[in-house]
Amino acid sequence: MAFKTATCLTAACDECGHVLETPDGGEVHFATEQQARDSAATYEWEVLEDGRLICPDGHLDLLEEHGRLQPGPGAMTFTFDTDTDPEVLL
Repeated sequence: MAFKTATCLTAACDECGHVLETPDGGEVHFATEQQARDSAATYEWEVLEDGRLICPDGHLDLLEEHGRLQPGPGAMTFTFDTDTDPEVLL
């Protein structure tokens, strides 16, 4: 049986060290840093201007500091108007 060593990258949160995982809990491995950043962003991680990765596990103070609390790509936004929908309580 032959064995081969392969080098890959994982995306890890720069605040807590949490590693990016698939929804079923498996670590995600990448060939390049850019692939890791792009994939982390699709899993709702924040990629800060300085290149740090921040997982969505409660780092609100850091994200507020960087002004990154707006919805990420793919987020759904609802706007309610009491003039057109009187059933809505604001």
